[in-house]
Amino acid sequence: MSKSEMAVGKGKSLAAVMVAGVFMMLSNVAMAAGVDTGSSSMNSINTWLMTWIPLLATILIIVSAIAWIAHMLRADFAIRIVVGLIVVGSSSYIAGLFGLGT
Repeated sequence: MSKSEMAVGKGKSLAAVMVAGVFMMLSNVAMAAGVDTGSSSMNSINTWLMTWIPLLATILIIVSAIAWIAHMLRADFAIRIVVGLIVVGSSSYIAGLFGLGT
């Protein structure tokens, strides 16, 4: 490979890196445009911990119970799923009680 071919290869990779860097900087600016403080993101995390994760765990417990009743899920596996979902939902709610939002 000649020096000119290596220079072209390096130029292409440098241009790709520069384009990727510009896109990364622009996307960060675009994402931060509507956020004035970190409180909104902490409130969002708190909402997920207090509401959505326990709610989804409850729904999945109901679905696994229906699947067990319909003989689509073995009893031992259904018990493991239900206990795991209870632990996940409860620990998520308890972690949300620490008040991450401001």
